[in-house]
Amino acid sequence: MALQLQRFPGFSPEAFAEFKAKVNTDTGVEITSNVGTVTHGSFVFTYNYDPNAEVLLVQCQKKPLFIPAATIINGLNEEVLTLMAQALQKAQNPAPAVTS
Repeated sequence: MALQLQRFPGFSPEAFAEFKAKVNTDTGVEITSNVGTVTHGSFVFTYNYDPNAEVLLVQCQKKPLFIPAATIINGLNEEVLTLMAQALQKAQNPAPAVTS
């Protein structure tokens, strides 16, 4: 049974880039589009990113029975909010240009 759809408004393109990199680092799955499914072990997540509205939707479609839904939802919320904060910090404090 799928868990409740999680909606993250204010999700900038930079935050989505961080999200894609994090998923790739953590699972080895490369996200190549704004809509898709990520499968890792016994977990299946769907995602949908709208860059114009800056909204990310994520839903856990499948999970192990022994892991409570709240654990997954809380973990997902924490990860996504951290990525949003990192993207905002990078936007506010861009790396200095390299000069030769």
